[in-house]
Amino acid sequence: MRLADYIRNDLETLLQEWEKYAKTIHSPIGLNRNELRDHAEEMLRAIANDLELPESEQQKFDKSRGLRDFTRKHSFGRDESASQHGLGRLQSGFGIEGLVSEFRALRASVLRCWQKAQRTGTVESDFADMYRFNEAIDQALAESISSYVSEKERQARLFESIHSSAPDHSCVLDLSGRVIYANRAMELMLNLPLSALKGKYFFDFVTESPEQLYHEICQIIQTKQSLHTELSFHDRPGTYEYIFFPVLAEDGTVESITGAARNISERKAKDEEIWRSANYDLLTGLPNRRLFYDRLEQEINHAERTGSMIALLFIDLDHFKEANDMLGHDAGDILLRQTADRLHTCIRKQDTVARLGGDEFTIILANIEHFADVETVAKKTLKELARNFSILRQNVHLSASIGITLYPRDASTTEHLIRNADQAMYAAKNAGRNCFAVYTDEMQKGALVRLRLITELRQAISQNQLAVFYQPIIDLTNGKTSKAEALVRWQHPQMGWIPPREFIGLAEEIGVISEISNWVFTKSVSNAEEWRKSLGGQFQISVNISPFQFMERKHGLNWIEYFKHIVLDSNSVSIEITESVFLNSEELNVMERLADLKKIGIQLAIDDFGTGYSSLSYLRKFDIDYLKIDQSFVHDMTSDESSRAIAEAIIAMGHKLGLKVIAEGVETEEQRDWLKNFGCDYAQGFLFSMPLPEQEFVQRYVH
Repeated sequence: MRLADYIRNDLETLLQEWEKYAKTIHSPIGLNRNELRDHAEEMLRAIANDLELPESEQQKFDKSRGLRDFTRKHSFGRDESASQHGLGRLQSGFGIEGLVSEFRALRASVLRCWQKAQRTGTVESDFADMYRFNEAIDQALAESISSYVSEKERQARLFESIHSSAPDHSCVLDLSGRVIYANRAMELMLNLPLSALKGKYFFDFVTESPEQLYHEICQIIQTKQSLHTELSFHDRPGTYEYIFFPVLAEDGTVESITGAARNISERKAKDEEIWRSANYDLLTGLPNRRLFYDRLEQEINHAERTGSMIALLFIDLDHFKEANDMLGHDAGDILLRQTADRLHTCIRKQDTVARLGGDEFTIILANIEHFADVETVAKKTLKELARNFSILRQNVHLSASIGITLYPRDASTTEHLIRNADQAMYAAKNAGRNCFAVYTDEMQKGALVRLRLITELRQAISQNQLAVFYQPIIDLTNGKTSKAEALVRWQHPQMGWIPPREFIGLAEEIGVISEISNWVFTKSVSNAEEWRKSLGGQFQISVNISPFQFMERKHGLNWIEYFKHIVLDSNSVSIEITESVFLNSEELNVMERLADLKKIGIQLAIDDFGTGYSSLSYLRKFDIDYLKIDQSFVHDMTSDESSRAIAEAIIAMGHKLGLKVIAEGVETEEQRDWLKNFGCDYAQGFLFSMPLPEQEFVQRYVH
């Protein structure tokens, strides 16, 4: 029986035999083996058809050279089943070895079964059929391989096109870390063509820790796990997020490493911006409260391990709120930025300056050996912040109050250190500002009292707990009482009478000083009107103005409007201001405001003269009526030559400028006589009377 007839007649037997061999061929998991049978059947039918066609010598010669004849009606090449077979196997994930194994198995199955079926010995025609059958199988195998390879090359070109057009990097490394493949994006980034990249170690291009990357690549080979990392490259901008994956061979071993990367510079910049926004003050660039807490915690942990000392400085700008309200928030922001710059000049590189909010700053001094070092920083800080600030072409004068606490002497936790420093800062404010105070245990008790006073001071006016006391001012030429100074007192329901020094600073701090001062003023004006009538028109009450009232825009000086609604003789009231008002006179419109007061008949006195910003220029510039010699000079004038000289100079200067001079704090007759001999006009103090309640003052000096 001719081979072509046998194939057609016993096709099912051949396919069953074929399946026995086909099942032994390695194939990808999940492949439908019925597809193997279908392809085998198609190819066998095509081969049988080809065997029946006559073949010329030229055709035999061409076929032996691997050339196909597309003119033959049943040509295997025209049937295209072998080509489709190769494409199908590639798409199914077959390797080329499996493809060749299929054809070998098909050849062996057909020839073995045909030889068994032959009843007679092999004849010449059988050899011819076997020869043509082998040629057909070889041709089918060649066409299948050709289509397989062509499709694989096409897919490789598509793969390369996709990777070349992608903006992200991709590469393949051998097990030593040398470049096997790199896409166009990576070529452009490294400014090298693929031909130059191949064979070079990937690690040589990396900026940071190439040795570490090498060990991590080795870990991929050992563990077969992926690696996520961030890399930068020599002389190339940007940061790249890389993912390396192991490429596994059929036996499960790692045969190469593939890497893919994306430029994350923009994302990193945004992350950095978000992190800075969360940890740094946007106005000053200093660490904010959150980062400050973190750094203080770190320093505490380090100090605990090393046994070293930490100092925490809590810094609050004196009168910043009022300056900010008066000058405007833009100027206030500039002031805060300049403050931050100055604080940096007071510390070492390893120390931390932070802004907690508002006008509150902190300094962390780590690894302190001697407390004298802390004092040096505190003094330098006070000196720096006391210098003039140049804000929008204007000079602004401020100072600072600093509280200091130490680790581990005072506390061992972040919260306690901050609390201690805060309490010490308020102690510095109570001590007169522009100084520093070191935490003591007694401050804790004082802080509780202070908190209680702040809470209850807000209700003092509405609950009628405030009272105005009056201290007489004596005319030294005749010994008569012609003036009085109005002084506020607080009668606390549980604590009794509280002196001004214990609550005036709190009133300024919490913003109720104007309310208190306005209440004192209206009360005093009312009494001045009544007492002048009783005394024949020769009496004046002086009222103190806090510098804060000049700085407040909304709730400051409203006395002028009040005067418009009352009838009061000229010079019935004088106001006392301190020299600090003149520090920022232009910004605060001091001249204009004082001029308005003078227009309605209010006289002006400078209180505590000689202790602050003394300057002859403002005495000439402003229409002042009285100078009040500070009691510190009066107290020492009988025993200290310098104090006598200062007091004498103030009296002489005041008279030369046409001003009256009042001495405060006169306690002895000797002091009184000295002042009188040197021409001082007025005096007040305990020698004459302590401040008296209204009714008692009226009984003594009015009726």
